[in-house]
Amino acid sequence: MLLGVAAGLATAEIALRLFPIGSAAQELRGLHELRPDRPWLYGLRPGAEGSAANGVRYVVNADGFRDRRYARPKPPRTFRIVVLGDSIAFGYQVPVEDTFPKVLEARLAALGAGSRIEVLNLAVSGYNPYTEAALFADVGIGYQPDLVLVQFCVNDLNDPTLHFDAQTIQRLDAIPEAAFPDPAHRAPTPAPSLLSRACARSRLCSLVVEHLAPARPDPARLAAALATHDDPSDAELAWLRAQYGGVADRAAAAGARFAVVVVPYSTQLDGKVGDHLERRLVALGDEAGWVTIDLLPAFREAAARGEGPLFIDLWHLTAAGHRVAAEALLAQLACRGLLPLPAGTGCPAPSSTGAPAAARRARTSSGPSPVAPTFTR
Repeated sequence: MLLGVAAGLATAEIALRLFPIGSAAQELRGLHELRPDRPWLYGLRPGAEGSAANGVRYVVNADGFRDRRYARPKPPRTFRIVVLGDSIAFGYQVPVEDTFPKVLEARLAALGAGSRIEVLNLAVSGYNPYTEAALFADVGIGYQPDLVLVQFCVNDLNDPTLHFDAQTIQRLDAIPEAAFPDPAHRAPTPAPSLLSRACARSRLCSLVVEHLAPARPDPARLAAALATHDDPSDAELAWLRAQYGGVADRAAAAGARFAVVVVPYSTQLDGKVGDHLERRLVALGDEAGWVTIDLLPAFREAAARGEGPLFIDLWHLTAAGHRVAAEALLAQLACRGLLPLPAGTGCPAPSSTGAPAAARRARTSSGPSPVAPTFTR
């Protein structure tokens, strides 16, 4: 009898791993796998599939990303862009073709610049600059990019345990201090019991617990997770510079350019919340020597034109929001000479007052002087 029960439980566990059902399949965490052997801690499980609450399908390719597979080594005469980021770039509750990396790729193809331009989406939900930098150093550099874009969200400066996949966190023995913008301000996290850790490793146990005793979010942690970190400390900005600097250095060593793309959050659109953080990030890019593209002006103008809704919630973009991001990004990358397009393409034209034209205005750091990009390798 005991052997029969054990065999039945084992069969159910295997079936759930092969064919996820229930709410676990509806969450982004159902797509993740723990990778304590890699510096990026966890990632998307190759071949995983799932769906969002609104029915949008998530399909992970064999390389572990929500995108089609791209050749390695890179084909000749191909200009390749690698996008790093979190659930925003990943495309939470948005069809993959509507995410800003794929919209950007489609727009570049439509321009017919005579060059093959690929945009690879290596974003993983819950990531912060530490995991993004680790993933790029370990995996992303192997795609031989000519341009590396890192998508920034203001919650990147929060305690990562508030944003890393919760189920994954339960199974990690430890998170490196370097993953925290400020280790001295870590959110208190109750240590999971041995039983709960063992249950988290089982799909069957997790599913049963989730249905019979769903976890209730801690109000304090929930509030901390939703807090907008608009005025980071000097130590936190130094941490951000170190993470992005690592990506920029590795990209440069491989002959690639680097830029940071700052995505706003929804309550900034009406102008009641200022752009103090964006200005500090632009200044940080100026000091460090990389391009910083602030998308807030483009989003405010799109909202003023009545486009939208642009956000699903506080952080995540709708398909319309992704289109706004892609169009503004295309204009600024082309203007900065970061794309193999004719000189001057996408540059904002000055208005009668000397300010950029409304539809194309997006602040950028000065960064290096624009040069025509060349194909590498």
